[in-house]
Amino acid sequence: MTFEEIKQELPNGFHDAAIRNISVDFEGRFIIIGMDLHVGVHGSPDPERYRAGTLRVASPYLFFMEAPDPDYPFVPNGSSVNVDGDSVRIGQNADVDRLLPVVPQNAILYRFFLEEWNSFLYLAGASAEFSWDDGGSFGPVNASR
Repeated sequence: MTFEEIKQELPNGFHDAAIRNISVDFEGRFIIIGMDLHVGVHGSPDPERYRAGTLRVASPYLFFMEAPDPDYPFVPNGSSVNVDGDSVRIGQNADVDRLLPVVPQNAILYRFFLEEWNSFLYLAGASAEFSWDDGGSFGPVNASR
């Protein structure tokens, strides 16, 4: 799947999500991102409901995190980092622009805005998949942040 396809399957996409952890396995060639995703929808009994899930990026070509903005309190103090995501486009980051020509044409690309750091995390890989940590299917169920 692509990041955009995963985003479309989620009740609120990656909007108002929070990254709990990131693990990069260089030998196994994958990245695992533990996230809490906002699954509550307007009019539901709990519109602020969150659900834990895992994003897995296979065969990563690019994993690039911008430095935090020094004017932001970027130390998470034992809490997750709030994010929102969108597609990678030329002109968003000069360093990423220099890397894009060597990333395979069929790579999937995405970036997450790291709110507490006022910076971005960039990802590119062969494919991505998402699963809920409770094993359920896409869509909101009982969960909390």
